[in-house]
Amino acid sequence: MFESIYRDFEEYFLIDFNRIKWDFAKINPEERASLLIVEDESSFREMLREFFSMQEMYKIETAQNGQEGLDKYLRSRHDVILTDVMMDALTGIEMAEKIISINPHQKIFFVSAWSSKKMMFDIFEKQFMEGYFQFIDKPFDLKDFQNRVFLFTNDKLSGIVFHLLDKKALERTITQLEPYQILVLHGEILNRCIYLARELLGREYTRESISSYFLKDKDYMKRVNCKFDEVYCRGNFCIKIAPGCMVQKLKKQIEIIVDLIEEIYDFYKRFELRKRL
Repeated sequence: MFESIYRDFEEYFLIDFNRIKWDFAKINPEERASLLIVEDESSFREMLREFFSMQEMYKIETAQNGQEGLDKYLRSRHDVILTDVMMDALTGIEMAEKIISINPHQKIFFVSAWSSKKMMFDIFEKQFMEGYFQFIDKPFDLKDFQNRVFLFTNDKLSGIVFHLLDKKALERTITQLEPYQILVLHGEILNRCIYLARELLGREYTRESISSYFLKDKDYMKRVNCKFDEVYCRGNFCIKIAPGCMVQKLKKQIEIIVDLIEEIYDFYKRFELRKRL
C-alpha cells in the first residue's frame, strides 16, 4: 500500500519550473518581452501570433521571410525571435548569421522540420551550447512550445526544482521571482495542495476556502503596509495594489497553503519511516 502511495504522489511534492504551465501568466504591456515571428506560411504565422497574443506576455511583430525579419530586427532589436528555417528571400539560417554578427547573444528559436536540425547544429554549435539558440521540430504541442518559449525568454527560471515542503527552498525561490511569476507559482502550489489534501487526508478544500484563511488575518494589512481597506483585498486579486503589497500578499498566501498541508507532511514522514523499516 505504501509503495503505491509513494509511486502515485511523490511527484506532487516536487515543483519543477520546466513543467509549470505558464499559459495564464499576464504582464503589463510596458513590461512585456518583444517577440518577432518569422514564417513564410501565412496561416501558420497568424496562428502563432494569435496563440502568443492570448498569453498577454509579449509585444509581437511578424515577418513573412528572413529579409523582412532582419529588417524589422534592425529597427527594434527584439528579445526573442521565432523563425522558420527554409524561406524565400533570406532563409532562417542566413538571417540568424547576420543577426549574431550584430548581437552574438541574441535569442533565436528555430521552428522547422527535423531534417534541418543537424545542419543548424553544425553551423551554430556555439550558440546552441551556450543556450542562445533553441530548436523545435514540426509538428509540436502548442502548450509545450509556449512553456519552452517562456523559459527561453526567462532563462533564470529554467531548471529550478524544489520540494514543496521545504520552506527554506520555497523562500529562496520566491526571492528570485517577479510578482506575476509568484502568482503562477501560487496557483501551482494551491492546486497541488487541494489535490493532496483530498487524496491523502480526505479533506475537501477549494481555492475560495483557502483564500478565506487569508482574509481572517486581521493584522495582515498592516504588516504589508497596505493603504487600502480590507474590502479591496480578495485573496488572489487586489483592485488597488499598494507598492510591494502584491508580492507580500502572495508570499503570505503561499505560507498559509504550506501550513495547511502540515498534516500531509506528517503523513509523508510516517510513510518514509515505514519505508525504511
